[in-house]
Amino acid sequence: MTDIQPIDSAFTGGRLEMTPLSGDFIPFLHAGRQAEAVTLTGTVPMTVLIIICTLVCLADIRSFINLTPSFAGCIVRWKENINLENSVMLRIARDRIFYTLAVPFCILAASYGIYRPALLQTLPPVLYFLCVTAAFTVYLGIRALFSRLFRGRKMNIRIYTAATHSFRTFFIIMTAVMLATSGILKATGAGEDLSRDILLYEAALSYGLFLLRKTQIFINSCSVFTSIYYLCALEFLPTGILVATALVL
Repeated sequence: MTDIQPIDSAFTGGRLEMTPLSGDFIPFLHAGRQAEAVTLTGTVPMTVLIIICTLVCLADIRSFINLTPSFAGCIVRWKENINLENSVMLRIARDRIFYTLAVPFCILAASYGIYRPALLQTLPPVLYFLCVTAAFTVYLGIRALFSRLFRGRKMNIRIYTAATHSFRTFFIIMTAVMLATSGILKATGAGEDLSRDILLYEAALSYGLFLLRKTQIFINSCSVFTSIYYLCALEFLPTGILVATALVL
């Protein structure tokens, strides 16, 4: 008969495996198992998608370099946003880069949990990424719909279009900065919470600067009351819906 061992000798063998939650790890639940930490970028579909996005971005890097002076001008002066919109070649290149960076932005947002409603936290990594991408697509659709519904007749249509499309310009700037920052954070071994906070601050700063330039365009083209109306309808309402889903769901 086996002797009964004391309590301090009961767990002298075996191995305990634990995975740290750092970087771009997203926790999710398996059926009948405890929560495990699984990296989003470690899955095969996401690896293939990242490679494709990298190749597409590299193929269009020349356009981004050519647009850099215009992007810098849009940050410093509100009129440069109108000049960019009036240039057909620059506008086409800007829009192409905007759609090219949409998927990398969603990968970044899903990897660091930038958009993280409680409802989505237990989903597998790839499904979580698809939900983030769907939410961003709906957000862009709402913005496009509202820009058509609330377009005023008294304001110059070209200036109104430049104001609404300036979102694409600042989205490109924001995404480029966030991608570069995420690379630096990963190289320095920064923690998940710190990386997420830094990226959130960068996104908030970029959006705030965009709101400032858009407000300047409206104020210099219409009355203050009309400018407030446009900002509430075109920015605060759709962005408020996005933030509300992240907090409530």
